[in-house]
Amino acid sequence: MVETVTLNLFNVSRKILDMAPSITTVWMQEIVRSMEIPVTIPRDFAEKRTVLLARYLVENVDHDMQAWSLDMGEWLRSQEFPFSSILRTYQIYRNVFWRVLQPELHQWSLSPSDMLYLETQLGKAMDESVFWAVYHFEQMMNEELVQKEETISYLHNDKLTMLGKIAANMAHELRNPLCAIEGFLKLIGESTKEQAKLQSYIQVVMHEFENLHRQLTGFLSFSKKPILDEIFKTVQVENLFEEVELLITPRLLGENIRFEKLIHPCSLACYEEGLKQVIVNLLNNAIDAVQHRPDKCISVIATSSDGWLYLSVENNGEMIPAEIVESLFQPFFTTKQNGTGIGLSICKNIIEKHNGTIHCDSNEKRTRFVVSLPITTAEHTEQSVS
Repeated sequence: MVETVTLNLFNVSRKILDMAPSITTVWMQEIVRSMEIPVTIPRDFAEKRTVLLARYLVENVDHDMQAWSLDMGEWLRSQEFPFSSILRTYQIYRNVFWRVLQPELHQWSLSPSDMLYLETQLGKAMDESVFWAVYHFEQMMNEELVQKEETISYLHNDKLTMLGKIAANMAHELRNPLCAIEGFLKLIGESTKEQAKLQSYIQVVMHEFENLHRQLTGFLSFSKKPILDEIFKTVQVENLFEEVELLITPRLLGENIRFEKLIHPCSLACYEEGLKQVIVNLLNNAIDAVQHRPDKCISVIATSSDGWLYLSVENNGEMIPAEIVESLFQPFFTTKQNGTGIGLSICKNIIEKHNGTIHCDSNEKRTRFVVSLPITTAEHTEQSVS
């Protein structure tokens, strides 16, 4: 009959400390042999893990365990090892530790309950070290992500600030000559009322002048200044859409596009030219999107509910992939060959100046842009802005 020995944790702890160098050597050899990505851990880091496990049996090493896990995690992160490789090193260690230690334990003829206790305690210590390693690694990754997001946000805001300065300067430089052009066109129109052909030419020029004015208005939306010093005023949504429809009708007819419209009457305080620019931009994008469809269809819906106006511009063009939808409103992002990438950015800025939101959802059947605007009076809006 084999005599069992009473468990003495101090003896076991000392035995593990004595075996720490050999456990470390085997562990590092196994890492080199079995891992696709070579992970060469400094020996002092590697051996300290076994030392901490030995001490765990006879003293409280929680603080030292956390400190080691933090140092180890920082070193592994500095080497840019994949997280899966890091976890693999811990798995290899567990296997090596028991493979080296168990033959020694069997020589002591420990009772089954003592063996279970020892395995449980050492297993708990290993799990604790893995937990703290993962925790610190996660904290470091989160800090890196926050720093990257802050950098991206800074660059984004810096880009918008630059555009704002350009827009404000451009508006200042162009507004005076544009006003002069408009004034002289009106004078010419007044003095040539009886010349029908010349009047038609003037109308074409005035129409293009208004388009130029809207483009300038949209670009100025990147500035924090009011859009061309325009004030909020109350407009009828249905009238605004009628004006927009006149602008896009030539494209709709020329490209054989079915246009559906459902506009519920509603009053809205807004920058009229700015909001008109948004709708024109969304409709022109919709027209571009259905170019290769045999049955081209665009629909516009405007409804109001609970103090909000919802404008929806929908087309049956190709689906926009989810990863592209997320970037649609970023400045200079475009999928068009000759696009500038600022059209939807301008729309977003104008809508945000109205304290509203704009988003896109797309599937295989349809793509829809939805604008949400708070319904307020012009007086209330002026008070909130000031």
